[in-house]
Amino acid sequence: MTTQLEQLAALDLPGTVSQEPVVVAEGDAPELIAGLEAEAILGVGVWAVESGNLVIDQDALQRLTGRHDVVMAQCLRNELTAVQVSEAFAAKGIRHRLLKGAALAHTIVSQPNLRSFRDVDILVPSDQLDDAVATLKAHGATRSLPELRPGFDRRFGKSVTMKLGEVEVDLHRLLAPGPFGVWMRPNDLFVLKDHLRLAGVDIPTLDTTDHFIHACYHVALGQRSPLLANLRDVALLAAADVDWSRVDQTVGRWRGTAVMQRCLKLVEARLEVELPEAFTKYRRAPLEADERLAVDPYLTDDPEGRFAALAPATLRALPMADRAAFARAVGFPDGSDPKERVQSMVERFRSR
Repeated sequence: MTTQLEQLAALDLPGTVSQEPVVVAEGDAPELIAGLEAEAILGVGVWAVESGNLVIDQDALQRLTGRHDVVMAQCLRNELTAVQVSEAFAAKGIRHRLLKGAALAHTIVSQPNLRSFRDVDILVPSDQLDDAVATLKAHGATRSLPELRPGFDRRFGKSVTMKLGEVEVDLHRLLAPGPFGVWMRPNDLFVLKDHLRLAGVDIPTLDTTDHFIHACYHVALGQRSPLLANLRDVALLAAADVDWSRVDQTVGRWRGTAVMQRCLKLVEARLEVELPEAFTKYRRAPLEADERLAVDPYLTDDPEGRFAALAPATLRALPMADRAAFARAVGFPDGSDPKERVQSMVERFRSR
């Protein structure tokens, strides 16, 4: 049965069936608003009130708009940071693509205030990751975690998390950790690009097709129960101008059919939306055994459990020539404090 949050999350999506307005009793409003914030769809809630799809009392409306104002202020800080980072990278000749919420808020939703985001995610090529980290450090950023061993990040890491002022910046090398990250060919994402304009600056981002693929990977592999905002991303992108032939080619090269199947299952289970046949056909796609088994290590939101499952799965997926270096870095990282080293390893497999 569709929950109130899921009903609201499906509003304004292509292919949704018209439903009765969500009417919330006075005592239930705080829980609903907390849920909207936790699922990163406060903006959808505000729009639902304005459009008559959500009925709440005046006190609840003030609480809702107040929380939305706070979140939007953070988004503005994030956007200014994205501009700063993009300009710094462009000056150094570092190729990059703005990812996820910061990009999608200005590309696929009808109004940017419908899509909030908590940090800034930027993709850089593996061979420029060290330069990107050094560039941000020169602008005052600090790393959240030390590198396990010299060269580990550009060779094996998914991303490097940094803090620039109050904003977290995730420098991605891959779109996912674990075996499906190993099987990716991230340079595919630098073949084409789009731009979005923020504060008078043109920032490079993925094109619609690559955004769709990334959204599917994030939903399927990021969390056991993905946020409704992320499910909305997939539904909106699936209805956009996606090159489905390129999706099929990329998914085939990346051995990602199981990823698409899990993503499709999650979207259909929580959002009552009609999806394109080019996407739903993945429900019937045959799976290789190793692809199907590779999904299981991702199905926990506990960082320690995720690390315990993904580290050995990553090792098995790596080419034989890389396994010793990966195992040495994970098993015997540089640094003197064993407790800090273990925490550093666990954090690297946390969903971001």
